[in-house]
Amino acid sequence: MKINFQRDPSVVEGEIQVEIRAQEDDGIVKNLIKYLEKFGEKSRNLIPVKTTDRIVTIKYNNLIKIEVQATNLTYYTANEIVKTTGRLYQVLESLDDDFIQVSRHSVINLNYLESIEGGFAGNMIAILSDGLKADVSRRYLPQLERELGL
Repeated sequence: MKINFQRDPSVVEGEIQVEIRAQEDDGIVKNLIKYLEKFGEKSRNLIPVKTTDRIVTIKYNNLIKIEVQATNLTYYTANEIVKTTGRLYQVLESLDDDFIQVSRHSVINLNYLESIEGGFAGNMIAILSDGLKADVSRRYLPQLERELGL
């Protein structure tokens, strides 16, 4: 990656313009754009989850995986399982880089990943801490491998 700074007096004071040049719009470019969009935002290390009878705050470092079935979200933590309603893509936007989507219905915390094993029909299974498992679909496997440095 090559980084340059170019002074431009035509840019409005307090504003920064970022231009990304690459041969193609691949996963690295998308991750860089996502990172830049979040840059400067106040980040919290927790997710507020509204259940039927209370609001629970889940710390990122305790969250192992999130699964969705229709609009029912299930948060698996080191201490408990929290159920609510919502959309997986909305939750994924608020998570940090330790989390990766591994299928249409599942997001895992890479810090809790112990291994990846072969599953049925060409899919893989992510083995997580506390005996949890998550299906890894073929579509999301290349991104997972890149995140792991393979």
